[in-house]
Amino acid sequence: MFIIYRFIIFHTVTLKDFKMKKILFATDFSKNAETAFHFALKIAEKHHAELIMLHVFDIPPVYGHPYIIGPDEMTSQAGLSWESKLKDFFEQFNAEIHPTFIAVENVSVVKGILKVIKEHNPNLVVTGTKGKSKLKEIFVGSATKALIEQSPVPVMAIPENAKYRGFDNVLYASDFREVDLEALKQLVELVKPYKTEIRVIHISSDSEYKSNEKMEWFEDLVKDNISYKHMSFELLLSDKILLTLNKYIKQYDFDMLVMLEKERHGIVDKLLHEDLVWKMELHTSIPLLSYNEHYLHATGGKDIKKDSLQH
Repeated sequence: MFIIYRFIIFHTVTLKDFKMKKILFATDFSKNAETAFHFALKIAEKHHAELIMLHVFDIPPVYGHPYIIGPDEMTSQAGLSWESKLKDFFEQFNAEIHPTFIAVENVSVVKGILKVIKEHNPNLVVTGTKGKSKLKEIFVGSATKALIEQSPVPVMAIPENAKYRGFDNVLYASDFREVDLEALKQLVELVKPYKTEIRVIHISSDSEYKSNEKMEWFEDLVKDNISYKHMSFELLLSDKILLTLNKYIKQYDFDMLVMLEKERHGIVDKLLHEDLVWKMELHTSIPLLSYNEHYLHATGGKDIKKDSLQH
């Protein structure tokens, strides 16, 4: 049982122009990666964005056999082979866009993806949450979690059983903090072509009075900075955050969950938010879009109101 307080606001302030220009899709050619590609392709088509298809490979050492060719040439040949496989994979989908195909060598999938992010500066990374290899770091749990923690751009993690149906109804789980504003700005630009209903919720164990103060402050902050009509705010009072969030998602049949990967400012904050983004990835069958708080601070999450509520 939880209590809901609902507020709907309509915004009139013009949002700073921002375009979704590049989508990076990282694949290991697993079944889950094929599911994730449907999302990456549809988002790229909707935004008329450039699609980059990436595979990170590793050349295992061959013990007891001398090199016939040098290691650099081995890497080059392997890269060309994987790029060809990416092209074959793409051609199955009969799409009209023309992706860029990239294959890079790295012993760490996450480090390989981060390198390509730095070089190509995409606006979004789309990947699956599971891979076909149980022995290597190819989108099993730890790799997805590490990518979410380290990526300077938003990461959309797609569960294997997710179905693309657009983004009519999206849930943003918020702590009602200033940094949420920058994430919401970027989210609005991502879903604007879909005319998405964004529902912003906060789950709190605080008293009704204190929680309502936070919501009123955050409403004003969003109203002053974001222009988007289809956004509502709700407050849920509950001591069991994960359980309540999962029940709420199932009750309203959302198309995507959006959360912050938070910086750890202290032991209390760490305990309250410990791996919540990661646990939600395990407990949902819808995409999880994660914004990294550290990089949001670096790119735009500044102090906006000096008299803001401290919480």
